[in-house]
Amino acid sequence: MKKLLTLIFMVSIFVISCSEKTKYTKDLLSKGIKAYQNKKYEKAKEYLKEAIYKAKGATTQDIMEAKFALADTYFYLKMYVDAIVEFEEYISLYPTSPKVPEALYKLVYSYFEISPSPDRDLTYVKKAEEKALEIINNYPFSDYVDKAKEIIRKAKKKEALHYIKIANLYEKLGKPYSASVYYNFVYDEFTDYIDKPEIEYRLAKNLLSVKKQYADEIVRYKVKIKKLEEKIAREENLERKNVLQNRKKLLQEHVDILESRIKEGKERAIAILKNAYKMYPKSKYRKNIRELLEKHEKLGGEGNKN
Repeated sequence: MKKLLTLIFMVSIFVISCSEKTKYTKDLLSKGIKAYQNKKYEKAKEYLKEAIYKAKGATTQDIMEAKFALADTYFYLKMYVDAIVEFEEYISLYPTSPKVPEALYKLVYSYFEISPSPDRDLTYVKKAEEKALEIINNYPFSDYVDKAKEIIRKAKKKEALHYIKIANLYEKLGKPYSASVYYNFVYDEFTDYIDKPEIEYRLAKNLLSVKKQYADEIVRYKVKIKKLEEKIAREENLERKNVLQNRKKLLQEHVDILESRIKEGKERAIAILKNAYKMYPKSKYRKNIRELLEKHEKLGGEGNKN
């Protein structure tokens, strides 16, 4: 009898303990939501984390509400990496939730906030754009569409600046053709997010300087071609002569490409400068554009001799 009473007592303690634990978990959930609603985010974070990951007896609706609140808590605490993890999981688990547009926007904002400076990697910038487009395409009547468009605008400007910095670097390294390729890319891909007169001026300036990048290389290749011509003239073996002629042909094709870049670069630069001078009468770059155009025209005859 004594053993039976002891067993009943122990079972009762266990049942009460389990009951209290379940009750305690629901209490945590309630406290977490209340702290979140009252903007006491540090407290909310701790309550919600424990409630979500140790919850017993909580409903799916309870957990859904708590997970959004936790993600949002991280967001308002500017803990954007944690917010990204939680919002991504929330959207994945509850794709039909009416809070998905809001979760998506805050996810977009978080990705943009953790993106590094424009001279570094664009992964998170592009991720922000991708998610912003998801809002626009999938929730066109959402209150977050205009905000998503604003994030895209900021992201595009950041991307443009990234490529402008690459162009600037090539310019400083004395590689104007390489710089012009990036300035041209920026102008084509980000035309609505740049100072167009500045990019056109820099593009034209580098196109006019392409000869500086290739002058020495062209001389070296022409010297090689000259030596090959001398070898070809002396060579009596037909097979070896053909090999030398093919090598000369390849070198000449390379020289032709470089000289074509120089010639076409100048022609395009002048066209860009003339158009820019007419199109942007109030630009701070108009004086630079005019001076560059005048300089080229004065050196035009000399340049043609070269």
